[in-house]
Amino acid sequence: MCETTVYLSDDGEAQKVMEDVVLVQPEDDAYLLVNLLGEQKLVQGHIVKIDFLKHTLHLSRAQEPTADQG
Repeated sequence: MCETTVYLSDDGEAQKVMEDVVLVQPEDDAYLLVNLLGEQKLVQGHIVKIDFLKHTLHLSRAQEPTADQG
């Protein structure tokens, strides 16, 4: 199966947000997560890493500096 577990980091502390995620859909500044049972969760942040071998998706709420910011 191709489900993934989504983690969200705040200041380097990763928390498990949802398991068995089958859909990740961008929604403005957030991502809509949907699992096998159809449960949905909207999570704000940006993608840091996707590991297909470990079936993990890592999001972060921390803002990374852009070229305009410094």
